[in-house]
Amino acid sequence: MKVRFLKSTYDDFPPPEHPEVVFAGRSNVGKSSLINMVVGQNIARVSKDPGRTRMINYFLLEDTVYLVDVPGYGFARVPKEERERWRKMMENYFKERKDNIKLLFLLIDSVAGVQRLDERMVEWLQFYGIPFEVVLTKTDKATQKEIARTLSQVKRFVGDGAIILSSAKEGKGKREILGRILGRKP
Repeated sequence: MKVRFLKSTYDDFPPPEHPEVVFAGRSNVGKSSLINMVVGQNIARVSKDPGRTRMINYFLLEDTVYLVDVPGYGFARVPKEERERWRKMMENYFKERKDNIKLLFLLIDSVAGVQRLDERMVEWLQFYGIPFEVVLTKTDKATQKEIARTLSQVKRFVGDGAIILSSAKEGKGKREILGRILGRKP
């Protein structure tokens, strides 16, 4: 799979010559790990500490689509001023690039379940008309009961839409996610 890092930025986005697929979710939900698993390379920086991704990171996949790794929302060990800067950066990104976003993967931790900030993110995406699909992460760490509970929570706000179960550690969900990114049926 051909993928390369393009840039990290607060507001200097690449030209909108390719559609964008965004990976979004709470801090430490596994956005960077999922990107690495999907492309089969360690291109996105991963950390156990929440708030490691602090800028918007662009990668070019197969010379046809931008993969966008954005900072997580929610808990992160950073000063309040930094969190506020992230919030403004994210609002600017989505307002400026919403017409170029082909799909947003909203990652939800299958153990922690749906949090209030996840619900607010869904409301925000629906308000701006940004297409999204939910990916439950870390299914290798969750019990069947936790996965069932989280699936039930997600279905309350997305209905019977597609929900992808994933595990970056086990490679679960890779085919489905890659199919959505490249526009192929998984």
